[in-house]
Amino acid sequence: MQGYVLALYFVFYLVIVLGLKLDDFYPYGSQNGDTAMPKNDDGSSPDIPISSLFPFFNHQHSKLTVNTNGVISFLQTVSTYTPDPFPLANDARMIAPFWADIDTTRGGTVWYRETTDKQLLDRATDEVRAYFPKFMKFRASWIFIATWDHVAFYGCSEDGCSKTNTFQAVLITNGQHSFTIYNYEEIQWTTGKASGGDATTGLGGTPAQVGFNAGDGIVFYTVSASRTNDIVNVDEYSNVNIPGKFVFRIDASDISDGGCNTKGNLTISPRYGPMLGGQYLVIGGPCIDNKAEIKVTFSELPKQKCYRISEFSMSCVTPMFNYTGDITVTVEIENNQEEKRVFRGIYTILNTADSKRKVYRQRSQEWYPGRHQIKWDTDATELQEADTVDIHLFSLMGDANRRLIWKKYIINTGQQTSLGSADVHVQEIGSVMAIRVTPSTNRSDESEIGIWSDIFSLATTPDTAFFLCDDWLNAELKMPSLPFKDVQPCPCTVDQALLDIVRFQPDPDCNMFNKNSSETCFYRRNATHCIRLTRAGPDGIDNLCCYDVQNKLIDSRQAEGGFLQRYHYLGGEGTIPYLTNFYYDVLPYLHCCRYQKDRIQDDICSKFFQYRQPSSCLNYDPPRPARTSGDPHISTLDGYSYTFNGVGEFVYLKTIDETFQSHIRFEQFQKDTGALVDASVCTAFASQHFNSSGIIEVRLNSIRTADVLINGEVLDFDESNSYQFPGVSVMQITTNQPSKREIIVSFTEIGIAFKIEASLTVLNILPVVGNKSLAGQFRGLLGDFDAIPDNDLRTPSEEILLPNSTAEKIYYEFGVLWRINERETLFTYEAGKTYKDYQILSFRPEFLLPSNIPPEVEQLCGKDLECMFDFIQTGSAEFATETLQFSMIYNTSVEASYEIKVCEDLPTVEGGVWIAADTLEGSNATLQCSHGYEKIGGSTNIYCSCSNGSWSDSDNVRCAFPAKETTNITYNNETTTIAVHETSKIQSEESSGNRDVIIICIVVLVLVVMVIIGVVLFRFLKIRKRKRYQLPVVKSSFRSGCTIYDYTANKR
Repeated sequence: MQGYVLALYFVFYLVIVLGLKLDDFYPYGSQNGDTAMPKNDDGSSPDIPISSLFPFFNHQHSKLTVNTNGVISFLQTVSTYTPDPFPLANDARMIAPFWADIDTTRGGTVWYRETTDKQLLDRATDEVRAYFPKFMKFRASWIFIATWDHVAFYGCSEDGCSKTNTFQAVLITNGQHSFTIYNYEEIQWTTGKASGGDATTGLGGTPAQVGFNAGDGIVFYTVSASRTNDIVNVDEYSNVNIPGKFVFRIDASDISDGGCNTKGNLTISPRYGPMLGGQYLVIGGPCIDNKAEIKVTFSELPKQKCYRISEFSMSCVTPMFNYTGDITVTVEIENNQEEKRVFRGIYTILNTADSKRKVYRQRSQEWYPGRHQIKWDTDATELQEADTVDIHLFSLMGDANRRLIWKKYIINTGQQTSLGSADVHVQEIGSVMAIRVTPSTNRSDESEIGIWSDIFSLATTPDTAFFLCDDWLNAELKMPSLPFKDVQPCPCTVDQALLDIVRFQPDPDCNMFNKNSSETCFYRRNATHCIRLTRAGPDGIDNLCCYDVQNKLIDSRQAEGGFLQRYHYLGGEGTIPYLTNFYYDVLPYLHCCRYQKDRIQDDICSKFFQYRQPSSCLNYDPPRPARTSGDPHISTLDGYSYTFNGVGEFVYLKTIDETFQSHIRFEQFQKDTGALVDASVCTAFASQHFNSSGIIEVRLNSIRTADVLINGEVLDFDESNSYQFPGVSVMQITTNQPSKREIIVSFTEIGIAFKIEASLTVLNILPVVGNKSLAGQFRGLLGDFDAIPDNDLRTPSEEILLPNSTAEKIYYEFGVLWRINERETLFTYEAGKTYKDYQILSFRPEFLLPSNIPPEVEQLCGKDLECMFDFIQTGSAEFATETLQFSMIYNTSVEASYEIKVCEDLPTVEGGVWIAADTLEGSNATLQCSHGYEKIGGSTNIYCSCSNGSWSDSDNVRCAFPAKETTNITYNNETTTIAVHETSKIQSEESSGNRDVIIICIVVLVLVVMVIIGVVLFRFLKIRKRKRYQLPVVKSSFRSGCTIYDYTANKR
């Protein structure tokens, strides 16, 4: 890739001097399969269906038209020969490389074709990446090439017709993003005679226009000098420092220039990356001299070198971090005159659990010490320059001060990158591990580049696991107890877990949304879905709650599920996000419980749960949901339902003190034909907790279904589906429908969350409030949250409408009164749009269903009146179906919001476990003793009676070793008692007593000596095994009490 880029820029250097030649154009003409337009004046091609949707000005297009007069249009032909000044309305959506009065009957040809030729796609890909460093992962999938070849102007004289123009427009897309290249070989005229131009020179009059027009009369872009005499020099101009070449991004609501600038802001791609580092970044923004020295600083870490890719971009590699979140990236560029320029940008470090991995362990659930196979993403940017790769094993160990230390081992070398797989031999050299695939050759003056596997541990034998667990138990004795009585209890069922997006979030290692992951729930084998606290509980603890195939909360003493954890996976003071949790909470469970199932000598798993209490839903208080769906049907937080189909931007929900605000936008519903109807839909909402978070905005997008923005910047979910920002988390849920997206936004400090389901036409929203201290503290369209539905129609002036008010009265005397003003809006506005464009004060919707319901409506909707209303008002069965389905989701959420009666937690029993399907009212529990134990005491079956919230008889039954019969034996007139089995009796005689005593003493002594020798030998071998692969240590970095070491091991 870099070799091609270097060659590309050598060509660029030549064209900077000489300008573009025809050889620099994308190939065109009949020999390349182009279609030639018939000779004409002011003509157009037929509609050209294209094989890929083309995004342009935030709209997808399935066809286009090539117009003789230097324009590619999308909604209608363009025969106008004198270019009108942009912006133009009336659907005049166009790409205009040179809009002027062209007459090919006087000379020249217009050619066009679409192509997916691999060589051309690679060329387009490289050009986009070069001019737009932000799009370093862009890969073109479709190209359209239109070329105006030596074309003459209308009304040219015999001499005038010898003056011709040759230019080209190249349209490039990957389906989501699109770009246009304008190439100009030679421009000799600007104006046709009918536009006031000179017949001999083709100059004067109203000259050509170059740019883009959205067709709405608002949004446009023009190249400077358009419609002036200077446009004849467009073949000498450029926005990428190559005379005669312009490159633009055109899919968004505004047009973006390619190239570089002298401003102080950086564009960093990818914008987000893994905490373990090694990521290849392309940084753009400043123009970079050929011999410039570049240094980068990530936050306060030491400076390291970056390398110039081109005039437009540089490459840097991220170091290893032990924290997450936004950091400042500072770049210093020093030219050969030793002049320094400083530029800054923001980079977000992702939690290791949330980062998308690019190295995959095969059969990952069967990894014992030994030989295994890994695979890696051969398309990863980090490996594109490498013919061969080395494979590194990173091992994480804890020291006596509970610091975590990374150690690196080289476990394979010189593997061919393109193979994408290799065998590795992994020894038991540490508890927590990760594998990195890295180019065999790394630059010494920058961080090591590479891609990572998941965090994992090797399975081990019961005996080894026993000693590891015993070490952990001894260490836990010195630690403070977990404040389990103060932690947020788990939801009792999966439905409650799915509703409670306020206090909990899906566990990245085990959730039902990771449908394509073969490794999901590896550390909670009996679970199908798990959740964690969205923010750390008392003393920084986490509560992991897991649910089984029957959607019930798992008691981890019975099956592998969740439990309280000392360290939150998001990290905290003195901890490393995810890694500290994995090392001190996840691993001990594996050692103490999973790997002890075949060990019968000790019930060590029960001891584990003395320090990590099992999941419990005792005293769980569910959150309360609300809803907005369809032609907006609203259910408040107190359960009052009404329809408010206004058009504009309104207060959705706010606290009385206005520290939290949520705004919602309703727009008029538009049919597929473009016709507007007297109905509205939610198209955007924005929220902010002013004390702690930025502004989160979700809005429909016709290309990507919906966009999520944080403080006006669109979030990219390429690197992760989950992002943690101060005071707010955002998660994208994978769906099986490409045209739909599901987003969860949770404001963690205040306890308010939103689940958004987006389609191409509507945002359906499920708000959830779990902070009961906010009762009565809300205002807006969602009511006041005081558990009284009848007072939810409260106006800004505190007047309350009766709950039986008509839809029309609710509309005029409640809903529209909550319209926000321009000063307080949280929304960002696309190019050409303002607050006023979304406010239609005169809009009056339909309020009532007609008396006669068409049969097709009844067939689809049944008795659901909201579904009927939406079908009739919009004429869209698909839209009505979405309303119906979201109503079902809301109804399920309401049912989940009711408190469930449960019994107290089942007691922990040494040598056994109480087995119960759950702790809900009416459940039965049976005591199951471990191998070698038997039931002692009262009933072994207890019944839960939730009238008093306790189990019956649970205190009177236990597990114990079987009782043994005893007998008295007299030796030398002394009597002692020993245990005997029922099947054997000791015959004591005076004559043989002394001999038996001696034999017994000898046997006991021998056994004691053997046990001591065995324990000493085992610990000696264990220590030796741990040290087996260690070599001298080289310290590479230190931060926040975590020392990171690099080791070099013998190559295998």
